[in-house]
Amino acid sequence: MNDDELSGISILIGDLGKDLRTMEGLVAENRSAWERIAAGARESLDYAALGYTIHNIYCLMENCFLRVAKTFENHVNGDAWHKDLVRRMSIEVESIRPAMLDDGTAEAIDELRAFRHVFRNVYQNTLKPDKVLEVQKSVPTTVAAFMQRSSEFIAKLRQMLALP
Repeated sequence: MNDDELSGISILIGDLGKDLRTMEGLVAENRSAWERIAAGARESLDYAALGYTIHNIYCLMENCFLRVAKTFENHVNGDAWHKDLVRRMSIEVESIRPAMLDDGTAEAIDELRAFRHVFRNVYQNTLKPDKVLEVQKSVPTTVAAFMQRSSEFIAKLRQMLALP
């Protein structure tokens, strides 16, 4: 690896670490929005707030994936690039980078991606509270898996830096 590649990986490690710390705040906001609904809040703005936190959680994940793709020149193009990006993070690119996600985590994150797409276009329809609650059920486990896989990925990147 040349110095530019090593520098890029070092920057990626720092960026991903910061993103993981940011995720903790997003999870706290999600928990707060969920607790309001669990305590009986039922206005459309309560569901919109919960949906907004899910949207933000997914967007942070996607930004992490974009960082990885940019660092390793693993370009994602086309109309379905959001979906393709999540899928690609579960693929090891031989002699370039390890996989960031396992298949199960990628599938769970893809469900958040699909919800984010609906949420961003909700102005065309009405936000369905039952759909928000359905997606919310998976958020804690999906985030935990993302955090674990991301930490493991960072550890693998650190190992790459230690190579001669």
